[in-house]
Amino acid sequence: EPLQAGEVADALREAARTQGFAEREVMHAETGFDWGSLSAAADALSLFAERRILDLRIPGGKPGDAGGKVLSAYAQRPPEDNILLISLPRLDKRQQQSKWFKALDAAGAVIQVWPVGPKELPGWISQRMRSRGLESKPEIVRLLADKVEGNMLAAAQEVDKLHLLFG
Repeated sequence: EPLQAGEVADALREAARTQGFAEREVMHAETGFDWGSLSAAADALSLFAERRILDLRIPGGKPGDAGGKVLSAYAQRPPEDNILLISLPRLDKRQQQSKWFKALDAAGAVIQVWPVGPKELPGWISQRMRSRGLESKPEIVRLLADKVEGNMLAAAQEVDKLHLLFG
């Protein structure tokens, strides 16, 4: 779910900022990506901020052989002045058993974001409303869940709109 993945990444970046990781470099590992640029970014010292967030996005979920080697090497000796945040789509069991994934999991943390199904959506909406200081009746939450038809971004926007109007 893009909304949830984005919010988790936002929360991680905010927590890193509070710990002094002020600079951020975003890289997209798509076809033709130079994996050496990740190594270079990890080894480079910044003139303005000593601590950086390296925000690596792998939309296909597979770094390939070259990427796997670079990620494994990074995990073996992660620089203290960098945080590597990797965003990927859902990985299958085989990908989770790969050397690069296991190395990163051992060196850091893996956060998996699972989609919210139709049965869980009313509970998610209720929790979101409570987090905004709103209270509602179960029938209102069910109506909202029906109207957004599983679109969590639309549900979040409706809750935010209610918060602006009545919060």
